[in-house]
Amino acid sequence: NQLTFARLVLIPVLWIFAYLKLPAYIGIGMLISAATDVLDGYFARRLNQTSEFGGRFDALADNIQFPSALIWLWIFQPAIYLDNALICILSITLYFSSLLLGAIKFKQFANLHLYSTKAAALTMYLFIPLALIMGDYSQPLFYVATTLFIISSIESFLLQLISSEFNDHMGSLLLVLYRRNMSGSQKDNLPNPIALNKTHSED
Repeated sequence: NQLTFARLVLIPVLWIFAYLKLPAYIGIGMLISAATDVLDGYFARRLNQTSEFGGRFDALADNIQFPSALIWLWIFQPAIYLDNALICILSITLYFSSLLLGAIKFKQFANLHLYSTKAAALTMYLFIPLALIMGDYSQPLFYVATTLFIISSIESFLLQLISSEFNDHMGSLLLVLYRRNMSGSQKDNLPNPIALNKTHSED
């Protein structure tokens, strides 16, 4: 929680850098923020200090930082949006649609800890800081980052759509469907209590 709080406090500092027109410092700050994002989850699991509050606190920091990063990109690298307008609109729409669905259905902004989300976050944490530090952006890295981001947003949306209760540690859509199928087959393979009673009475 202390690491998450440090990440949250870092956001207004990065906005000050944006006001001072220092995009490279924002990029460096985002790399530091990414390190705290990785470490807070690692230490929480390592020290067995995971909690519902910690998960929501982490999601709050993510939901403030990511929109901020999109604005910083627009301020200092507008060519990214202008050159890739359709992809950017699709990515941002899917992301906020997923958040909106969680807010409506589960009364909270859902940041699901999916494998696709982790992959998307990793590439975004590489793409955005590098674009701000270098003053230019890599088109191949942009395609990789946005593709993973779109996949994770769609997966998050679908998982929330089919789930009856909120669980931010589902892993992936395929795992959830697999577990549901397994649970169904296991029920079918359970012994029939009536048949067992009949057998016992015959014995």
